[in-house]
Amino acid sequence: MMVHPLIMAVLACDTAAVALLVMGAVTSARVVSGWQPGAPTRDQLGLERRSEAASMQGRWALGIFGVGSLILIVAVSGVLPAIVPGAMCGTGVTQATGGLADRALALRLLAIALLCAWRLHDRLDRSAPTAPLTVQTAKLLLLAAPVAVVAALDTVSALASLDVHTPVDCCSVVFDQVTSTSEATATLGVSDGLLTRLVIGLGVMLMGTASWLTITRRGHRAASALLASIALIWTPLAAVALVRIFSAYQYGVLHHHCPWCLFLTGHRLVGYPLFGALLVIFLDGFAVFLATRIARAHPDLMSNSLSRARIGAVRVLIAVVVFGLIVGAPAAAWRLKYGVWMTG
Repeated sequence: MMVHPLIMAVLACDTAAVALLVMGAVTSARVVSGWQPGAPTRDQLGLERRSEAASMQGRWALGIFGVGSLILIVAVSGVLPAIVPGAMCGTGVTQATGGLADRALALRLLAIALLCAWRLHDRLDRSAPTAPLTVQTAKLLLLAAPVAVVAALDTVSALASLDVHTPVDCCSVVFDQVTSTSEATATLGVSDGLLTRLVIGLGVMLMGTASWLTITRRGHRAASALLASIALIWTPLAAVALVRIFSAYQYGVLHHHCPWCLFLTGHRLVGYPLFGALLVIFLDGFAVFLATRIARAHPDLMSNSLSRARIGAVRVLIAVVVFGLIVGAPAAAWRLKYGVWMTG
């Protein structure tokens, strides 16, 4: 494995996060098998203390794992391309790992999503003296910990397999994917125009639902379920539209469908706020649904749960606005300057 400060930082973060998660998972297994709320026994009191420690371990693990993931993205997109022959962006770096980096990043995203769901339950559980979600929270940590461990191991495998001697094709593979004019203006059989209308329409629905949940003072299960459903559908559609359509206004050229180039300084690092906004929409859209569901199931947690749901709705609303402004402003400027859309 190549020795580089950023790679060492990623490995250090992953090692610390995995160690904390393993310790938290051991305690969570004991909670699942022997939790007796209200029992004044020595075992139960000791388990409650260890449960508090597991909560802290999980919170630190989530933060450290998130920082490690961000460092990994910075390394792949902005540092390692200078080391890999033929690489101009992160596409070449992922090629140099034989595709293992793509799988590692996908698993890291899944691990972060599960840990965020755990964190939501843990925070709400700690807000009530009766701690009604302790067992459910422990089960979530037991689910998230193995995924994070596998993601960390996959990251090690990807970094260890990084080939810094063989030249890669990098962004030329993006152009090779387009073999005809019709393919260049369609994605999965859907025209670029229809995809744009879908993204805009669902985005407006997402903003409307989030605004309603922000204003209302009581949990609305149907609205929260609608928000989560739209966020689940809209996020991948918006990501595809960003890469296939809207990125042209960032690059200044057509049909350069490379997501990693958006993270380059030459393109103002717009990939970080754009994909960060999509991540917030995905995570908080589902968090709103979970918080509303918890509020209905546990009346003693209703106040805090509904407050968390409103905060999530506000975050979704802000993230959609940020995403829309960043992708829409260059397109609008191009239209005003030339009188036509770049994509036709």
